[in-house]
Amino acid sequence: MSFEYKFENRGTVQVRPTGSDKRNPCWYMLLGVLLLSTALVGWFFFSGYLTPASSTGGIHAVTLGGKMNEQEKLIAEQTTTIRDLEAKLASTKRDADVQTAANAELTRKFSATEADLTTERGKLALYEEILSPEGLEQGLHLQYFGVKERLVDSDGKKITGKHLYQYHLVLANIKGGDTAVKGSYSIAISGKQNGKAASVLHKDVTPDNEKVLSTFDVKHYQSLEGNLVFPKDFVPESVKVKVNPDSGDIPERLSKSYDWSSFNKISATKSDLTVSTTKE
Repeated sequence: MSFEYKFENRGTVQVRPTGSDKRNPCWYMLLGVLLLSTALVGWFFFSGYLTPASSTGGIHAVTLGGKMNEQEKLIAEQTTTIRDLEAKLASTKRDADVQTAANAELTRKFSATEADLTTERGKLALYEEILSPEGLEQGLHLQYFGVKERLVDSDGKKITGKHLYQYHLVLANIKGGDTAVKGSYSIAISGKQNGKAASVLHKDVTPDNEKVLSTFDVKHYQSLEGNLVFPKDFVPESVKVKVNPDSGDIPERLSKSYDWSSFNKISATKSDLTVSTTKE
């Protein structure tokens, strides 16, 4: 170690070691390492790497890791909420489908019931006339015949794609007592097919899924009904009905002809009848 001498103006001599005002470079390196370590610790802390993954609240909430955990928790809650809403939506849709089906079924039943009610009213008026005949001679009579286009089937569903007609034939045995009259009947429909004259029998144009009716057994009166489906290119113009008892003469009154156009007027006052056969 060397000493340095310094003389003051008053003759005072100061002795100090040389180089005592200079610091060792290691101290600067140590200081730099400490500052860098402090910065790294602070960065790791605020990044969430030095906080427990399960901790909540406090300083952890403002760290990056805490915010990520909060976001994950929020996403999980939102996912659960979305799934619940989707389940409720599916349930609501099912309820709506059930309600729609129920409404359709009620509409169908209402249409069928309304058609049946109209039918029964028409039959009642017709049978009142049959049960109170005036000026009719004793024996079998062709009391009524009509044809009407059907708009709904027996289930109340609207008919589309084909022309379905229904005939209604009523036979009355005036003052016949308890003796029944049996026989057969035929309905011939004349018109044009592809521009040429043509004729078909009702048994030939009865729908395939229905039983062909052509016989009767009447004691007092009998209602005979059936459906008709004409070929696509067939245009009806007239109808001839003929009733043939099994025994006895055939009066002229048991054979009648009708213009097809006259049934439109009948349809305006008579009901849409369902297929059935009744006896009394």
